[in-house]
Amino acid sequence: MDLRDIRDLIKLLDESSLAKLELEDTNGFKLKLEKAPVLKKKEASRLKAADAVLFDDDKLVAKIRETDLEQEMLTIYAPMVGTFFRAPAPDADPFVKEGVVVESGDTLCIIEAMKLMNEITAEVKGRVIKILAENGQPVEYNQPLFLLERL
Repeated sequence: MDLRDIRDLIKLLDESSLAKLELEDTNGFKLKLEKAPVLKKKEASRLKAADAVLFDDDKLVAKIRETDLEQEMLTIYAPMVGTFFRAPAPDADPFVKEGVVVESGDTLCIIEAMKLMNEITAEVKGRVIKILAENGQPVEYNQPLFLLERL
């Protein structure tokens, strides 16, 4: 399944009366889509779509629909199973926060696996739109961790 197929599924869900759509193919690829409340026109006109995402999780779906996923959005996935940490130490500031611009190679988080701390870095320059994992929580292989807007 490629990004065009996912865009078509988002459009299909948006135009239907369904609230949720879950798919799984024979290769183990899973996709779960769920409708979010629609933005009021007045709010949408006042805020840029990327900025709107920073203020309300429900606006994330609107941003994805408006964006050409292949060119502007990048999802950073967990390369391994482990525990997700946003900061290098419990009392330290997080590596990144939503809304900050990161350069290629900047550390986004740490995943602890078998007592080893593995730094996860940005692949491209971009703005952190959404942090999708919870600090201190376990993550699965290929679980989405961050949503970046390419710059």
